[in-house]
Amino acid sequence: MTQQALKLPLWADLPAFDLHLDQLLLLVNEYVAPISGEVVTKTMLHNYFKLKIIVPPVKKRYGRVQLAGAIVVALLKSVFALGEIKQGFDVVAKGHAPQKAYDNFAEIFNRQTSANTQQVAPHISATSKDVVDQLTQVQYAAVQAVLYWLAAKSQLHDLVVPAKAAQDKNDQRPDV
Repeated sequence: MTQQALKLPLWADLPAFDLHLDQLLLLVNEYVAPISGEVVTKTMLHNYFKLKIIVPPVKKRYGRVQLAGAIVVALLKSVFALGEIKQGFDVVAKGHAPQKAYDNFAEIFNRQTSANTQQVAPHISATSKDVVDQLTQVQYAAVQAVLYWLAAKSQLHDLVVPAKAAQDKNDQRPDV
C-alpha cells in the first residue's frame, strides 16, 4: 500500500455534481478499497441509507453528502457498530456543516497516515526487552488500535449520554 493510497480526498475534491448509485459506489470503492482492502456493495449502501446512518438521496441523486458519508462509514464500520457510527454522525450533524465535519475527518486521517508512513516502525520503549521484529510491530499496532478504539468509544459515549439526558429532560417538560 503506497502513501498515496492512504490519502482521502477533501470535500472540494469530491464531484460537485449529482451521481447515480453506480457512480457513487465506484467512487467510494476507489477511495476506500486501497485503504481498507474491503469493497462496499450496493446492498451495504442501501442499508446505510435505510438506517439513516447516511443522509438518504433525493430522487435517487447522490451528492457530496452521500459520498462523504459513505467513505467515512466504510472506513469506520470495521471498528464501530453501525449504531455507534450513526450516534457519532448525529452528534457531528448538530454542531457542524457536513463539509466541515468531513474535511476535519479527512485531514486528521491524512495527517495520521502521513505520520505513520514516515515512521515505519512504531515507537517502542528503548528499555523494552522485547525483540523488535515484525511480529512485535504487528502486536504493538494491534494493541494501539484496540486502545484507540476504546478511547473513541468512551469519548463518543461522553458526547451521546449528556445529549440524550438533555433530550429526555426536554421530553418530560409539561407543556405550558
